[in-house]
Amino acid sequence: MDTPIQWWRSRGWGARILAILALLYVLYALTVFLILPGWARGEIEQRLSGLLGRDVTVEELRFNPLTLSATAEQFRIADPDTDFLARFDRLYVNTSFWASLFHWRPWVSDVDLAGLEVRLRRGENGALNLDDIVTRLRESDGEDGAEPAPDDESSGPPAFTISHLRLSEGRVTLNDASGSEPSSLSLPVAFSIDDLTTRGVGEEDNLYEMHVEGPDGGTLDWRGRFVFEPLIVEGRLQMDKVDVAAFTRLLEPHFPFQVPSGMLGLAADYRYGTGDGEGLTVDNGRFQLDQLRIVRDGNEAPSFVVPTLKVDGVSLDLTQRRVSVPEVTLTEPAMRAVLTRDGLDLATLFLPSDPDQARETREKVREEAEQSAERIREGEAWAVTLDQFTVENGGVVFRDETLADPVEVTLSEGALTLTDFRVEDSVNWQWEGSAVLAESGRLSHSGTGQLAPLKVSADLSLEGLPLTTLSPWLANAVPLTIERGSASGDLALSVTGDTPDVTITGRASLADTDIRENGRETLKVSRLSADGLSVETADRRVTVDGLAGRGIDFRHLLDEQGRGLITRLAGDDDSESSGPGWRVILGRVSVEASRLAHRDNTLTPDFDVSLEQWSGVMENFDTGSGRARLETSGRVNGQARLRAQGDLAVDPLYLDLTGQLDGYGMETLTPFTTRYLGFGVERGRLDVDTEVSIEDGRLDSTTKIAADKFYLGERVDSEQALDAPVKLGLSVLRDSSGMIRLPITISGDLNDPGFSAGGVVLRVIRNVLVKAATAPFSMLASLAGGGDGDLQYLPFRAGDDRPTGETRDKVARLADILKERDNLTVVLTGQASERDRRALGEADVVDDLGGDWPGLDTALTGEDWRERILDTYEDRLDRDRDTLEGGSDADRAREAWRRTLEQAAADVDDGTLLALARGRARQARDQLIEEHGLPEERVRLGDPGTDSDVTGVSLGVDA
Repeated sequence: MDTPIQWWRSRGWGARILAILALLYVLYALTVFLILPGWARGEIEQRLSGLLGRDVTVEELRFNPLTLSATAEQFRIADPDTDFLARFDRLYVNTSFWASLFHWRPWVSDVDLAGLEVRLRRGENGALNLDDIVTRLRESDGEDGAEPAPDDESSGPPAFTISHLRLSEGRVTLNDASGSEPSSLSLPVAFSIDDLTTRGVGEEDNLYEMHVEGPDGGTLDWRGRFVFEPLIVEGRLQMDKVDVAAFTRLLEPHFPFQVPSGMLGLAADYRYGTGDGEGLTVDNGRFQLDQLRIVRDGNEAPSFVVPTLKVDGVSLDLTQRRVSVPEVTLTEPAMRAVLTRDGLDLATLFLPSDPDQARETREKVREEAEQSAERIREGEAWAVTLDQFTVENGGVVFRDETLADPVEVTLSEGALTLTDFRVEDSVNWQWEGSAVLAESGRLSHSGTGQLAPLKVSADLSLEGLPLTTLSPWLANAVPLTIERGSASGDLALSVTGDTPDVTITGRASLADTDIRENGRETLKVSRLSADGLSVETADRRVTVDGLAGRGIDFRHLLDEQGRGLITRLAGDDDSESSGPGWRVILGRVSVEASRLAHRDNTLTPDFDVSLEQWSGVMENFDTGSGRARLETSGRVNGQARLRAQGDLAVDPLYLDLTGQLDGYGMETLTPFTTRYLGFGVERGRLDVDTEVSIEDGRLDSTTKIAADKFYLGERVDSEQALDAPVKLGLSVLRDSSGMIRLPITISGDLNDPGFSAGGVVLRVIRNVLVKAATAPFSMLASLAGGGDGDLQYLPFRAGDDRPTGETRDKVARLADILKERDNLTVVLTGQASERDRRALGEADVVDDLGGDWPGLDTALTGEDWRERILDTYEDRLDRDRDTLEGGSDADRAREAWRRTLEQAAADVDDGTLLALARGRARQARDQLIEEHGLPEERVRLGDPGTDSDVTGVSLGVDA
């Protein structure tokens, strides 16, 4: 056997070359098999650990020099929180030497990655467990300072080909510890790419496929192909039966809701290109969501239930900024909204649980909404088209827990079809729909809408909405409840502008309505309809062409504290409204077959009055200008007939009204008569004829009262009762037929805080009764003549019992009054006064003077009369004339006359005055009986008086 040297020398150069090549191959194989794996494994671990800042380990690395393949097993990047950040079981790479040599570019036949697992973790501070790696890589790129390639150098990817690239048994795990409770999600992942190449791409090249399985079922399949130069990616993405609940568990610690169920499916064809005019496009998009339930934390009932949501035919063009959706169908959705003291729960359902984050999110959403609106106005928004959005059999439950007793209101059988939704230089759409409100009210609606600027026009039809639905909110604001009732209407709604301005037109009605205050019957309405209704918020105007009410029953109560319904409803709210008031225009208002009732609990007993069979018409009422015509009638307490007619205006206040009340039973006035007169009403019938005028702030009223057979009953104690002979006053006022006629005139300035029409009426009636009792015939003369009768007594000349002409005239007027009131007996009481005393004394002095007395002034001009006066002075007073003061005889005579008369008056005794008074009464009696034919039994003499203010005969009555 030859030695190696002998063999080498015995062979030619060809054998020698083959031997060298064999030796090199052996050395290569030994190096690849034995030396390279250890060195490469150490380099990989060292370099990656330094680059990533984490411990990187590779358990085994093998190279096969025969197949030019490499295998790495148990690769691992450590992580202090999740044990590892990434790992895989096996990575196999098999190159193709001959293919690389033939195509003159790297060619890999197989790349297989098995058991790849990635663990991502979000810490309590919100940072990801790979943030530090990202930061190190960015800093490393900055330190390299690599210069960009020259312009003439190709910027495309290097030439290479991979026949098969596969990932099997992969898994991505997401852990979130930033919320209140840790949460995690694990997803199996697999993908493959066939014929991955950067050169000479054919239809069968660069095909990729990815498969992901959901944690609780469902799959994601992603298939397609791509080209590197220019970059084009196209394919189809499809998800089937993906359990949404598993994915939303990551959100539960951050948001106040859970998703117990939900199945998601979607599919779309897509294409992405980097060439001129290219970008991302999506076609044939399909989205379906089944059995989605969203439940707010702490609630049992879900806030949202979506049995089926289908979106078909979606297309998107990122370059053209266009989105088109042919159809969206939402089947049997259900929503539940709860209002609490903190607000509406749906408003915060999708906000972060953290208050600060929620506040930031609200602000961000508000800013983005404003920016979106601005982009729409400027024509820079995406062009969005939605051909049809349909809701089938939807339902909404609204629960208000701010009320003492929480209330729920339902909307069911909801149907909505929205069509032609467009977002271009504006946002436009149109819709129609229907629903059942509160189980029985039916609502139909349709219209068109536009945003930026806002313009919405809608037609609404409402039938049979149960008003009891609104009762809890009404009762929460005021002490009123709605026992029953329904509302209907056909309305047109217009909303425009940024304010916005709202206009409502159409008709509305109420039927079979019963509203009560604290359980008391307050308002019933058989039917109330408004036609030609118009509400304009811009002009603050309400117009109703025709307002018709039938079967209205309104019962007003004045409670023990003197508060009416409006005062009780207003409560302690004394705030003043700001801004101009609303203008109300009513074309024609009509009422028929209705009733008004009033009860006053401040009186004892309670005062009740009602207006039955109430009907009326008012035309052309306008709070802004103009005068309305009013005509109304009814039966007071079902018996007395009431009529009123006239004109009225609000601004400025104007009233010209006439009214008549016939046959009112006065027994119901007992609560007033007991309080103010001290007697109840035994019987009586009242007729009233009144004229009321208000103009320029002044009230003028003339009222004629006729009380037939009005008699008071027994006395009742009352601190407010009139201290006067009331029954006597009424007897005086009552004529022979039993009728009392009383005119009342009222005038006053309504702007005067001290003026009260009711107070004036009460004061007039008090004065009439007092005067009727104390000066009956003066009162009666006043009523007969329409002015001040001045028939309080029959006047006589001082010191004389013979009637004068004035006396006879007044006796005649007295006789006329007595003839009309045969129920009265006149009492004639002769009276003498101090004037009579002086007159009798003067007559006595004149007799002493002798001759015809010419009067003092004339007498003082003659010496003879002056002497007589002075002589009489000396004789009657037994004094010397020289004691009189005065500078002349006339002055001394005047002083003497005065003193003489004083003494003469003092000498008149009471008997003389009584005789004078008695004579006057007899003279008046004789005239009434003999001249005017009054029966003797109706004229009676009273006891004469001597210290009266009356110089004549006082008149009294004996009823």
